[in-house]
Amino acid sequence: MNELTRKYNFKKNAIFLILVPSFIYLIIFFIYPIILSIKYSFTNISLYDISHYSFVGFHNFENLFSSSEFLRSVYITIVFLVVSAIFGQMFMGSIIAYLLTLTKKYFRLVVTTIILIAWATPQVTAGIMWYSTLSYIPGGTINYILNHIGVASINFLSTKFALYSIIIANIWIGLGFSVLIFLGGIQGIDPSLIKSSYIDGASPFRRFFSIIFPLLKKTIVTDLLLITLFTFGTFTLIYVLTAGGPARATNLLTIYQYNTAFSVFSLGPANAIGVIIILMALGISLIYLKIIQVD
Repeated sequence: MNELTRKYNFKKNAIFLILVPSFIYLIIFFIYPIILSIKYSFTNISLYDISHYSFVGFHNFENLFSSSEFLRSVYITIVFLVVSAIFGQMFMGSIIAYLLTLTKKYFRLVVTTIILIAWATPQVTAGIMWYSTLSYIPGGTINYILNHIGVASINFLSTKFALYSIIIANIWIGLGFSVLIFLGGIQGIDPSLIKSSYIDGASPFRRFFSIIFPLLKKTIVTDLLLITLFTFGTFTLIYVLTAGGPARATNLLTIYQYNTAFSVFSLGPANAIGVIIILMALGISLIYLKIIQVD
């Protein structure tokens, strides 16, 4: 018994020692910056003189929520999240993953690899690629094709279309991640349940929405939580493509925070925006967990 206890304690201590570097990394690069951001959000700290600042309470938050520009950024961010992450990545990713399971192994491998290349592409590179594709003047790849088939050029980065353009670009980048997660989830489903649906004569459409999708609750929650955090933090792709324009049509909260900090030099309000982004991400994540009851 003593020998078993010693082995158990040794394994427990070994696991703890292995996790210590991860905890240290988490504290230094995540928890500590969040604490600092919360602290500075209640101050009037500025880039003009970061060594002198004073406590201003909720003044920064009051100013933000009374600003139409900030509220518009919140609206744009929510639209970007819902269309890009929930429908574009999670829902489409689950359908593509299911369709890939119906194909041959080598075809599935090739398609998955192609999709993952987009996910692995640095966002600066992706932004330049999409700008070259969507550009109006000079004409990008799409407008070049449209002109050669007799269709007038379309300004995809105009006020009217810019938000849709960055949504499509973000879906292109993040879709591979969701496909990979759902492929693993679908392959983890009991094969007998899927085989029984074949015997019952269920169509592929009915099989997915009535049997497979409801069994993917844990996968759905995992994917939603991760892509929500990724989407809330999207900055580089949007900044390279539109820099929040034109006319602030793509002014997401991350872009608004950046401009507040480095164009207006107001670090206090910028940190307040960061705290709001964290609270929004946390609140939406809790809504996911509430709506999708995971056993």
